[in-house]
Amino acid sequence: MHVLLLQGLLAASALCCRCSSAQDLQQTPISITKAESKTVLINCHVSDPDFNNVFIHWYRKRPNTAPKRIAYMSSRLFLENKSDDGKFSIEKDATKSVCTLTVSKGTLQDSAPYYCARWDEQQ
Repeated sequence: MHVLLLQGLLAASALCCRCSSAQDLQQTPISITKAESKTVLINCHVSDPDFNNVFIHWYRKRPNTAPKRIAYMSSRLFLENKSDDGKFSIEKDATKSVCTLTVSKGTLQDSAPYYCARWDEQQ
């Protein structure tokens, strides 16, 4: 049996562009281990009273490469690659101020650290 390891790491302040504090984002769980073909959920908790209008970006960091954005969302989902349709999805729960990345049918190629980031258009 192959094991899929997807990691959600605490968001670093460097990934929180134009934020007021490094405490604006927190990811849970820290580490996830799932068998191949399983679905993985990674939560990004966002401290912002205007959560519905905040852009949340998700990045994947593969070994020996820079983090690469896979998708982002404000009021709707934008995927970087159309071929990822069905692989990645994002949902925002305004009642909990949580943005969730879903990785469907995980494979060994999906094993990597995943980061959420917040970009504000104006501040």
